[in-house]
Amino acid sequence: MGFLDRFFGAAEVGGPSVPRRAARTASEDERAVERYRYLLRTAPPATIEQVHAEAFARLSDAQRALIYKELSRGAGTGERPLSSEPATLARAAIRAEMRTPGAMERVVGGSLLGTVAEDVVGSALVNAFLPWDGRADDA
Repeated sequence: MGFLDRFFGAAEVGGPSVPRRAARTASEDERAVERYRYLLRTAPPATIEQVHAEAFARLSDAQRALIYKELSRGAGTGERPLSSEPATLARAAIRAEMRTPGAMERVVGGSLLGTVAEDVVGSALVNAFLPWDGRADDA
């Protein structure tokens, strides 16, 4: 039984099965992650920082602590976030992403990636900044 099967509660009878809702959700998560990647490549740093601060504010304290820990790991003294406050994490996130493209995807990773990506690409600021026509990865 795969992670998504366990997460969405699919029963393992005669092999793994993915409920219709789980398949749709996984597809929506994948689309959000692709849009997130596109945003990280194309949007101005100030926009990226602001939408990350908004997304991090929606996370639980435990989730922000996990991101703080991951951003702190291997970061130089001047690049380590000072706290797990959303704005502080967002500043550290944009610095990490500018220094090493793809860093945020590695930092957030796993189950948090879909959550953060959905919050970021769902932001009113992002929707006003970037048109989404379903072909973000073609640009």
